[in-house]
Amino acid sequence: MKLLLVEDNLENAKLIVRILQTGGYDVIHKATALEGMGTARTGGFDAILLDFDLPDLDGAQVGLALRKYLSTTPIIALTAHADRVSRAKAKRFGFNAFIPKPFTDDDLLNTLGMLLNSVAT
Repeated sequence: MKLLLVEDNLENAKLIVRILQTGGYDVIHKATALEGMGTARTGGFDAILLDFDLPDLDGAQVGLALRKYLSTTPIIALTAHADRVSRAKAKRFGFNAFIPKPFTDDDLLNTLGMLLNSVAT
């Protein structure tokens, strides 16, 4: 399965890519919202993992924009802001899941697996 990770922090991105590759996923990483949006538009991704705190655009707004043309692709919010407001914002903006940082390998892989299984059925 092919995933798009949009994460500006290089150390976080390396860690997340390693976790996902260990889980058997093919991962494309982009460091900015604009790069991520351009790559997402090419299609072919089974899911998108999107940091809420990107330097060029608000991650929640990016998720909302992506949802308009990727209606069935799961979009997962990754954020250090684990408060109720951020969770509600992710839901309101069309994200399928919300994973607060820091997270475990299992948190990430289990959430992704559940989402991808629900899309496949």
